Amino acid sequence: MRNASKETEEEKTWVVFDGPVDALWIENMNTVLDDNMTLCLANGQRIKLRAPMRMLFEVQDLAVASPATVSRCGMVYMTAEELGWRPYVKTWVNTFFRDMDSMTDTLKQYILETFEAVIDPGLDFIYSYGSEPIKTTELQQVVSMTKFMEAMVDESKGFKAKTEEELKKILDPIMAYSYCWGLGGSLTQPTKEKFDFIIRDQFKVANIPQGGTAFDYYYDYKGKDKQWKHYQNKVVTFVYDKELSYFDLMVPTVDTTKYASNLETLLGIQQPMFFTGNSGVGKSVMIANQLFVLKEKDLILPIFINMSAQTTSLRTQASIEEKLEKKGRTSMGPPVGKKLVVFVDDINMPAVEEYGAQPPIELLRLYTDKAGYYERDDWNWKTVQDSTLIACAAPPSGGRAIVTPRLTRRMNMFCLPEASTGTLKTIFGCILKGFLGAGFGDKIKGMSENAIDSTIEIYMRIQEELRATPAKFHYSFNLRDVSKVVQGICMVKPLSVPNEDTFWKLWVNESFRVFYDRLINEDDREWFKDLILELLARNFKTSPDKVDLFVTNKIMFGDLLKLESNKNYELISDKAKLLKTLHNSLDDYNMNSTSKMNLVLFDDALEHILRIGRCLKQPRGHIMLIGVGGSGK
Repeated sequence: MRNASKETEEEKTWVVFDGPVDALWIENMNTVLDDNMTLCLANGQRIKLRAPMRMLFEVQDLAVASPATVSRCGMVYMTAEELGWRPYVKTWVNTFFRDMDSMTDTLKQYILETFEAVIDPGLDFIYSYGSEPIKTTELQQVVSMTKFMEAMVDESKGFKAKTEEELKKILDPIMAYSYCWGLGGSLTQPTKEKFDFIIRDQFKVANIPQGGTAFDYYYDYKGKDKQWKHYQNKVVTFVYDKELSYFDLMVPTVDTTKYASNLETLLGIQQPMFFTGNSGVGKSVMIANQLFVLKEKDLILPIFINMSAQTTSLRTQASIEEKLEKKGRTSMGPPVGKKLVVFVDDINMPAVEEYGAQPPIELLRLYTDKAGYYERDDWNWKTVQDSTLIACAAPPSGGRAIVTPRLTRRMNMFCLPEASTGTLKTIFGCILKGFLGAGFGDKIKGMSENAIDSTIEIYMRIQEELRATPAKFHYSFNLRDVSKVVQGICMVKPLSVPNEDTFWKLWVNESFRVFYDRLINEDDREWFKDLILELLARNFKTSPDKVDLFVTNKIMFGDLLKLESNKNYELISDKAKLLKTLHNSLDDYNMNSTSKMNLVLFDDALEHILRIGRCLKQPRGHIMLIGVGGSGK
C-alpha cells in the first residue's frame, strides 16, 4: 500500500491514496471495502485491514472506478458541468463581504448580478475560441476573478467612498480589471487581443480607455483622481550596472511590469500563481526580480526550487523546511514580520510514475491545499504559516509533463507573451548601450543599434526559414539565442575592440557560435552566410569578400593567448601563435600526466577548442558535441 503510515492498536492509521489509481488496484480495493476487509493481491497474498485502520481516497477522477467502489467508499460525485460556478460565487459574496460595513446588501446584489451577466459570455469565448497553453477549468477562472477582487476591495488600499453610488463607480472598474486578468490571464497573446472585445462589451460602464487592449491598463483608485492609467506609467527606467552579472540584468518593459504588478497584488492575499509561456520569454527572470525587490523591502522570505526529472518529493520538502522556523509543536513558518514565498521553476519536469503521479507535485498540491504536510519520520502533521506557492513552467511538450489539474486549479494562471520586435530592441539595446558606454569609443557605441537590429533579424528569419524537422529536431530557436549573442559581445573589454572592424567581426563570431554551429548541412550554412553578408552590407556598411571572410581568414575569438592573470576575450588573427600556445599547453599536460595525449591540432580542432573555451568562460555556459562515432568528440 502506498503512503501507508505505521500501525498501532491504540490509534487510527490512515492509508492515503493520492494519485491516479489503475483499474486492477480499484478492483482489488473492493475486497477491502467488503465486510471481510481483506485485500487480495495479484500474487496471491492477502492483507487484512485492521479495525483501527481507515482509508482516505482522494483521486482526480473516477474514470476506472467501478460502481461498487464508489458506493462502498460513500462517494458523492457531482460533475463540474452540473454544479457550475454560481454556488461558489453566492457563498463567496456572503462570506467575504460579511464584515465589510461599506458593502451594503445592495452592492452585494449588484456584484451577483454583474457576475450573472458577464461570466458565461467570457467562459464561452475562452473554451470555444480561446487558446490556453495550460488548460484551466471554468470554476478555476471564476475563483481567479474573485481573488483579484479580494486583493483590491480593501479599505486600507483606498477602496472607500462617501456614498454607495461613489463606491459602485469604483467597483465597476475593479470588477472589469479582475474579469480581464482572472478569466483572460491564462490566454495566449493573440487570444487576449480578441478577448479584449468581450471585456469592453461586458463592462461598458467601466469606461476602459481606447487604444491597445484592456490588458494594457490598470485602475488607480488610491489617489484623488480615480482613473484608468496605462502600465507604461509604472515602467521603471533601466540603469546599467557593470557590477551585476549578465543574468541579473533586468530591463523593465510594459509586459514585465504588468505581470510583476499582478504578482505583487495576489501575494498580498497569499494566492498561489502559475506563470507559463514559451521558453525564453522571461518568466523566471521576471518572477525572481520581483521577489528580490520584495525581499529588499524585508516583506518576504523567498525559497527558490528548480525542478528536474530527478527531483524527489523528499528533496522538495527539505528545500522548504530548511528555511523555516519552528512556531509551535505542530507548526512552522518564516521569521516574524515576513511572508514565505516558494518559487518552483520548471514545475512540470519531475518524472511521471507508472500510475501517472508526480510525487513532488502531489506534495506541493497537499502543501497548497492544506497549508502543510506530514513529517517523514513520525507522520505527524506540520502546518506551514504565511506561505504562498508560485509555479513557473513552459507549456507541456518533450520532457515537460502535464501538471495535474488538482494542483493548477488552486492557482491564478498567467500566460506571458512573446516579446515583439520593438520590445526586443528595447531590452537588448539598453543592455548593449549600457555595456558599451563604459570605456568604448564613440564610433563603437554608435554600432550597438546595428548589432541589435541585425541579431533580431537573424532570429526572426531563421525561425521562419529553418524550421525544425525530424532530421533537424534541434532547430529550436528562442529568445535565449538573441540573449546569448548579446552576452557574448559583453565578454570583451575596451582594449580588445580598438575599431569598428573588430566590433562587427565580434558580432559575426557570436552570431556564428549561437546560430551557425547548430546547422547541420551545407545548404543551411550557405543560407546563413549569405544572410550575414546581407546584414553587414545593410546595417554595418561593409562588404567583405565571402571566401576571405568564411574560408581564407576565418574570424576567431578566444582568451587563450594571454597568461591566466591577464586573459582577454579578443580577436585571434595569428593562427601560428594560437597553435604554439596550444602545443605548449599540450606538452605541459603530457609532462605531468601518466596518460599522454598525442593530438593533431588541425583547423577544425582549433575551432572546436575555441568554441568550448568560449562556453566555459561564460556564466551558465553549456555545450553539446554531436557527431558520428569516431569523429573525435
